[in-house]
Amino acid sequence: MKNKKIGEVLKRYRKLNGYQVRDVASVLQTKYHLNVAEKTIYGWESNQAHPTTDMFLTLCEIYQIGNIANIFYPSSPDVTEFALSPEERVLIEAYREHPELQSAIRRMLEMNQNSEK
Repeated sequence: MKNKKIGEVLKRYRKLNGYQVRDVASVLQTKYHLNVAEKTIYGWESNQAHPTTDMFLTLCEIYQIGNIANIFYPSSPDVTEFALSPEERVLIEAYREHPELQSAIRRMLEMNQNSEK
């Protein structure tokens, strides 16, 4: 993995999810049984080193990064990165699970029926 954006994005998503580096190290230890020093995580975030592919995918899971390709390797310079907070992700999932309420939500938010999603 030679992408210099990896560290920047990992750091941003860690913060977006409300994690301190020590929290990430703790989650890696308790949930995944992986011993990773905080210094190592800082190294990944500053691009001094990159995580292995398996570790990278684990971090993406922890940070709830769903579309890895779009975030780390956008297909064109015009692609806008749109990061969601965990709360926004829950709201979107609830919206999708309740199609009977979507029309009312669009009206409440003053969204046109044909707005881009």
